[in-house]
Amino acid sequence: MKIERYKKRGELILELTPLIDVVFLLLIFFLVATTFDDMKGGIKIELPQSTIREISDIKEIQVIVDRNKKIILNYKEKGKSEKISVNKENLKAKLSEKLANSTEKNVIISADKKIDYGYIVEIMTISKEAGASSLDIDTADKK
Repeated sequence: MKIERYKKRGELILELTPLIDVVFLLLIFFLVATTFDDMKGGIKIELPQSTIREISDIKEIQVIVDRNKKIILNYKEKGKSEKISVNKENLKAKLSEKLANSTEKNVIISADKKIDYGYIVEIMTISKEAGASSLDIDTADKK
């Protein structure tokens, strides 16, 4: 930093340009250093909580997967809700049967958050192959 003295008044003037340059360089350094930390550590998220809650109850067909990967097909037939236990092998047949009688071809998937992502993708694939036109993932309200 350079300190200049005005000859007329004898005042000291501090030039701030080099100081501002150093502050900006430090700021850029810390911004870059923190982005590298994000790449190593990953993002910590807790699913399936959400603040958006549009699905209030079963519209017609719901696939429920519990912590032990037990699959329950929940559907409305003639105004009342019925549940049947299925396995992954016969899910497609049962689901296509229920979708054929359904006016809405929407399937809601409600799965425990401890279930791995690959298993849920398999359930989604089976649902689409059974004739579902759209899939919804059910989430819990964020507290």
